[in-house]
Amino acid sequence: MEQNHFGRLRALAHLGTGRSAAFRYVALAIAWLVLWRLSALMQYDPHASLWFPPAGLSLAALLVMGWRALPVLVPCAIAVTFWIDRIYGTHLPARELLASGVLFATVHCLSYGLGALVMRRTIRRNTSPSTPTVVTTFLLVSALASLCATVLGIRALEATGMIAPSTPSLWLPWWIGDLAGALVLTPLFVGLLSWRYPQIEPWLGGLSFLPQTRGSGTYAGKLALEMLVVVVVLAADAYFHSPETAFAMFFLILPQMWVVYTESPFRGALSIALVSTAIAVLVALFGITREALVYQFAICVIAASAYFGFAVPALVAQNRHLSELAATDGLTGAATKTHFFECSERELADSRSQGLPVSLLVMDIDRFKAINDGYGHAAGDQILLNLVRTLRHQLRQSDLIGRFGGDEFMVLLPGLALDRAEATADRLRRALTELRMPGPELGLSVSFGVAAIGDGESIMEAFRRADERLLAAKRSRRPADEVIT
Repeated sequence: MEQNHFGRLRALAHLGTGRSAAFRYVALAIAWLVLWRLSALMQYDPHASLWFPPAGLSLAALLVMGWRALPVLVPCAIAVTFWIDRIYGTHLPARELLASGVLFATVHCLSYGLGALVMRRTIRRNTSPSTPTVVTTFLLVSALASLCATVLGIRALEATGMIAPSTPSLWLPWWIGDLAGALVLTPLFVGLLSWRYPQIEPWLGGLSFLPQTRGSGTYAGKLALEMLVVVVVLAADAYFHSPETAFAMFFLILPQMWVVYTESPFRGALSIALVSTAIAVLVALFGITREALVYQFAICVIAASAYFGFAVPALVAQNRHLSELAATDGLTGAATKTHFFECSERELADSRSQGLPVSLLVMDIDRFKAINDGYGHAAGDQILLNLVRTLRHQLRQSDLIGRFGGDEFMVLLPGLALDRAEATADRLRRALTELRMPGPELGLSVSFGVAAIGDGESIMEAFRRADERLLAAKRSRRPADEVIT
């Protein structure tokens, strides 16, 4: 289900890339108008909807596209003003409706535009923004931008006669409705728009909002559990007519956090959007709008909690990345010196428990400094990459390759005694000779040292013996590719 649905969305995104920018603008305009009409269907008071999805789309568009989104958002905000006139039958003259629409579009775009600008600049000041930083900034910006849009929007409609002077209670449901739309839908729309604008990824605090297709069945089961909680709470509220029942919706935080901790950020944002939509639709369907504010706050609190929950998988991913950096050489992909010795100690203990021999091979490239000096470090790096690729092709999967430093490498050979380790070194020497060097057509020259790890001997002791033999071969002026054992 998820694969087919987002496959269509992605196809539309690629189609828009191949066409002119007008396609993207038209798609954005249609989406904004459709979301506005849906919010109008979920109103429980005039100009007060349970949530206002266009706020989320406006903030996301201004975050990703910047002021380029204004040619779409401004006409849409003006158009819905005339739409409101038809819905509520205000029968204002067209000139007054136009003035009201221009004012509403100005305050709406200005509020969310400034919020998007503040968020982008705040996050970009930090070269590596963390997920908590991004989430905190997003929550504050959403709250302040939606409050600004609410206060100024009410004043704009009052000034043009679209609404009568407001009662003190109008601003709160308007604000919470806008806030719910911004909190719930902005991350989802950012994810959808990021397919076209991948440059926003660096300032998402380590989060990736690209959709996944793996494990869709498990994800669907989690969504079904969340929907069950929503239906049960709202049905109980409609049946018992008890205001306290509405507060049970806050228990939805538990399954929502389960989704956030075990799924991708995009799926977490999607589940928040789907659950919030279900709450808004069912509240109107069951006729329980008397508790609309409770459900609005529940939507906001659940969304805010879930976004902070994104920090957990983000930190896990960052820790995994740091572990990989500590264990793997960044250039060649071989094990680092520390990781090599750690793994070797474990492998040596396992081999000894099974009575198997273990050998260690040390090697380096002859005249490597001259290669770097004569042909540049890029040529030297390419030689190192080709060397490791050749080693991986020639060695067994159980053999461990490590980079000691510079052009010096180590290979742990579990299960091989000295004679077979020598044969392996000789095979590697011949294979490496076939690699081409820069400049004259010469084969790669490599020196080796091989040592069998004796009983009671540590990896470090065996390494020192193999390294001494390697150095002795170089000092004795023997052929550089001779195997010393």
